[in-house]
Amino acid sequence: MRASSPRLARLPGLLAAAGLLACLSACGGSDDHPASTNTTTATPPATTTPTSPTFAPAVLSSSVCSGLTATSIPASSISLPSGGATFTSAALVAATDANNLNGDFCKVLGTVQPVDGAAPVIHFEINLPVKWNGKFVHVGGGGFDGVLITGLDPMDFAPASSATPLALGYATFGDDSGHVGGITNGSFAANDEALANYGRQSLKKTHDVAMALMTSLYKVDKPLKGYFIGSSTGGRDALAMVQNWPQDYDGIFINRPALNYTGLRLSNVQLGRSLFLNNGAGWINPVKTTLLLNTVMNACDGLDGAQDGIISNVAACKAQSSAILASLRCAGGADTGNTCLSDAQLATVTAMANPLALNYALANGVTSYGGYNILAGMVFGPPYSASRNFGPNATGPTAPNYLAASSNSPNAYITGDQWMKYFITRNASFNTLTVDPANPGAWQQRIVDVSALTDATSTNLDAFFAKGGKIIWTHGTADEVVSTDSSIAYYQQLVAKYGQSGIDAAVRFYLIPGNGHGGTGPFIPSFDSLALLSGWVEAGTEPANNIVAVNTQTKAAVDTSPAGTAARPLCRYPSWPKYKGGGADPNLAASFSCSTQ
Repeated sequence: MRASSPRLARLPGLLAAAGLLACLSACGGSDDHPASTNTTTATPPATTTPTSPTFAPAVLSSSVCSGLTATSIPASSISLPSGGATFTSAALVAATDANNLNGDFCKVLGTVQPVDGAAPVIHFEINLPVKWNGKFVHVGGGGFDGVLITGLDPMDFAPASSATPLALGYATFGDDSGHVGGITNGSFAANDEALANYGRQSLKKTHDVAMALMTSLYKVDKPLKGYFIGSSTGGRDALAMVQNWPQDYDGIFINRPALNYTGLRLSNVQLGRSLFLNNGAGWINPVKTTLLLNTVMNACDGLDGAQDGIISNVAACKAQSSAILASLRCAGGADTGNTCLSDAQLATVTAMANPLALNYALANGVTSYGGYNILAGMVFGPPYSASRNFGPNATGPTAPNYLAASSNSPNAYITGDQWMKYFITRNASFNTLTVDPANPGAWQQRIVDVSALTDATSTNLDAFFAKGGKIIWTHGTADEVVSTDSSIAYYQQLVAKYGQSGIDAAVRFYLIPGNGHGGTGPFIPSFDSLALLSGWVEAGTEPANNIVAVNTQTKAAVDTSPAGTAARPLCRYPSWPKYKGGGADPNLAASFSCSTQ
C-alpha cells in the first residue's frame, strides 16, 4: 500500500473550461486495505460549527450544473483502481417541480468505469443543493443491491413532517454497488471486481467522485462534516467505511446492520438444510408458523408488564424457550397435523434460534452468527411479514430443486443459495444443500477469503473514534432477516475492546422491541435520527438514554398491539421499556421506564 498524499485534479471538458478546480485529498492506496491497519491515534479535533461565517460556498447555477454533462473525473482522483468517472447527465431540479420535496438542487448521474472490461460499471447519483449547508449524507444500499440509491428519500424512521437531508441543505449521494439487478440476485458476484465493489469498494469510489465534484463546484477545500446512513446491507456499508476509511466521515447512523455478512449467508444455508433435507421433514407450513408465533406471544407478551402485542423483555422470553417448544411438540414427535410441531420441525426452530457455530474463523476472527428471536417475538409471516417465512405454499417444498418454484422456499434460503452459487462456488448449478456451514470442507478457504471482502466485523475503530466520530445504532428485536444478536455481539466486542466509558463517548445502541426488518413488525418508530447524529457530532449534544418514538405501523386487526397510536421509549442497550403499571396510559412513552430487570 502506498503512502497517502494530497492530490489536486482538474475536471476535464466543460467543467475545466469553467475554471472550477477539483480539490480531492486521495489516500493514494491501490488496494482496499484491511481495517487492522487503522491504528493511528490522535487527539479528537475541536468541534466545528457548520454555520461558521467563513463558510461561503459559490452559488450553484443552472448553467454550471448542466455544464457537467459528459465531463469526467480521471482515475487518478479516485483512490481505488478504476477507469475514471463520467457524468452522464446533470440538470437543475427546481423546488417548484412536481413531486420534488428536496428544494433546488443539481441532480448528477454518472458511472465509474471498471478496470476489468468484463465487470459492470458503478452507477451513482450525486445531488447538490443550491443552498448547501457544507455537509453531506452518503446513503447505503440493501440486500444484494443492484438498485441505484438516489439519496432523495427521507431517512429511516424520519417523521412524516420532517424534511429530507437534501432539503435541509446536505449534499447526498449513493450508487448501485457496481451492478444492476434485483436485491436477491447474486449473479454479479461471479466477477471479481463486481464482488469487490459490492463488498465496499463502490462506496469509496463514489465517495471520492462526490468529494471531487463538491469541492470543485462549491469552491471549498472540503466539506465541513460528512455522514453515512444505512440499514441492513446499508448498515454494513456504513461500518465498512469507518473501519476502512475513517477519515471520510464524522458520524454514521446504522439500522439492523448486516455486518457479519458471511455469517448471515451461512445461516441462510443452514435454514435451507433444516427445511429441505430429510425429505422436507423440517419444513413448517404457514398454519404451523402462525401457531408457533402465537404461542410465543401468549407466553411472553406480558413479561414487560403490558399486554400489547410487543415482547420487550426478550431475555425473560428466551428463558421460557424450552417450555414453549415442549408445549408445541406433537405426541411422540411425529407430524400429526396443524395443531403441533414434529421433532424435525422443532429442530428447524431450534436451529434458527440458536447461534450458528463455525469450526473455523471468518475475517477478523469471527466464529459464529447470532441466533434469531423466533422464540422471543420475531415476526415471520402474516400479518406483518407475509413475504418472509418458511415458504407460503401449503403443499410443501418441491424436491429436488427447491428453487424451481420460489414460493416454496423462504426468502432467506433464496439469498443464501445465490450467495453460495455466485460468491463462493461460481457455479450456477451448484447444490447448496450439500454444504454444511459449520464444516464446509473444500469451500472453507473460499468462504474465509470472501468474508474479508464483504464483512464489516473489525473492531478496530481507533482512527474513527480518535477524530471524534460518532455512531447511533438501532436494531429491532423482531428482525426476521438480520439477527438482532449479531448486533449485540459486535457491540459487546466493542465494549470489551474500548471499555464501557470509551464506547459511551462514541456509540449509542438502541434495541427496538416489536420492530422487524424494513416495514415489518407491530412497532415502527418515528424519530429524527439525523438531527440526533448531527447534534452529537457538531454540538456535543449526547443522545438521550431513551428516545421517545411514535409508532407508525398500521394496526393489524388480528393483533393486540397499540399500533398507530402508541409512543414508546427506545431504550439504550441493555435496557428495555417496562410498563410502570398502576393504570398508566400504555399509549404514552412516559408510562414506561427503561429497565434491565
